[in-house]
Amino acid sequence: MALTPEERTRLAHFVRRTGFGARPTEWDEYTKIGLEATTQKFLHPETTPDNLEELLATIGGNFVDFDTLDGVRAWWIFRMAQTHRPLEEKMTLFWHNHFATANYKVNNPRWMAEQIETFRKHALGNFRSLLLEMVRDPAMLVWLDGNLNKLGAPNENFGREIMELFTMGVGSGYTEKDIQETARCLTGWVYDQNSRKFVFNPFLHDDGWKTVLGQGGNFHADDVVDIIVRQPATAKYLSAKLWKFFVSDDPPAAEVDRLSKVYLRSNFSIGAVVEAIVTSPAFYEPKAMYTRIKSPAEFVVNIIRTLDVPLLAIKNLPDIIEAMGQDLLNPPNVAGWPGGKNWINTRTLLARVNFSSQVTNEMNRRGKLMDHVRDDLIAPESDLMTPEGIVKAVWDALMPGRPVSETANAALLAYVREGTKNNEVNLGAKLPGLLSLVMGAPEYQLA
Repeated sequence: MALTPEERTRLAHFVRRTGFGARPTEWDEYTKIGLEATTQKFLHPETTPDNLEELLATIGGNFVDFDTLDGVRAWWIFRMAQTHRPLEEKMTLFWHNHFATANYKVNNPRWMAEQIETFRKHALGNFRSLLLEMVRDPAMLVWLDGNLNKLGAPNENFGREIMELFTMGVGSGYTEKDIQETARCLTGWVYDQNSRKFVFNPFLHDDGWKTVLGQGGNFHADDVVDIIVRQPATAKYLSAKLWKFFVSDDPPAAEVDRLSKVYLRSNFSIGAVVEAIVTSPAFYEPKAMYTRIKSPAEFVVNIIRTLDVPLLAIKNLPDIIEAMGQDLLNPPNVAGWPGGKNWINTRTLLARVNFSSQVTNEMNRRGKLMDHVRDDLIAPESDLMTPEGIVKAVWDALMPGRPVSETANAALLAYVREGTKNNEVNLGAKLPGLLSLVMGAPEYQLA
């Protein structure tokens, strides 16, 4: 059954926000099963086989070198572009910015790769389980000096950021004493030269009585995690941050309260909170659509998936994304990338435009662009092969549900008509430039 224009708009919005766009074959599948089934498919990634490791094996060679940062970054971009579990990978990106950890201090790409895998494992899982792994994660222990936090010489960095940035949020009721006591709970994790792993050394753990957020006991790391994840402030902080990631920058208080109850009632399930967000009427309100500026990773991967670009056709993807302002695995600080309008300036916008042109030109050079567009974007019927029909078809394919503005439409028509005689368009000559212009338009930067 064909989707109505409104259904198509809602489906495109869901796929855009909860993933990285869709390949033509995926879009065909989603339109066939509809929004509700697609939503459940995304929310339950375990129901979809993840064949990426098998795919990596078929590539062969030294495609991934986990001992180099470029190798790890390239592998992660490959996963974003090829995954059949889009929401799982989108949440992996979310957690990377939430528990922002940078290799420029960690200096161990394998630990960074392991941390990303932890985010993927718990992407839509239990927040308590994820936080328990983070308090003993090697990259995090180095990043926030948890490895220096020992009996008699406590280091408060990790304890402070757990409350301030990872769970409760600034000004949510904890005190400096709570931070100090949390740091004591986290003492004892040190690097073992023999096993080359971080291990718990009980002799370096502060075994004394501690009081955290009004609760007292001989607490260890797991105990303080249990206390923090149950806090109403944690429920509200995470709910608001997830709303900002998926919907808008100004979460209504009523929605935050609703989502907080879901978090607590579900025993800290992130998947339950995300489901409550993406199935809410507010998620599909017109004012929520095309309002988030795509991060560089989202922008690049979206184009790769939408145009079904062979990944090996574009070299140096980590550097390309970095030029747009997002050095994956190297966020600027513990607060992560600020996002929003900070993604766009004259330098980064030029990098986006250049990438769009690079992709379309390379696809055209390989002879892939015309076949792909004829099959998946523009039907060859004569009424669509006019300048107006071509502009509308390309715009609708790349931004379904987003009306083209008069200014953009006029500019695109002028480009298509230039050099055209009798209104007959040489599609092969015009298509690379037209796609580049649409993907470089201000509207395309928005999700």
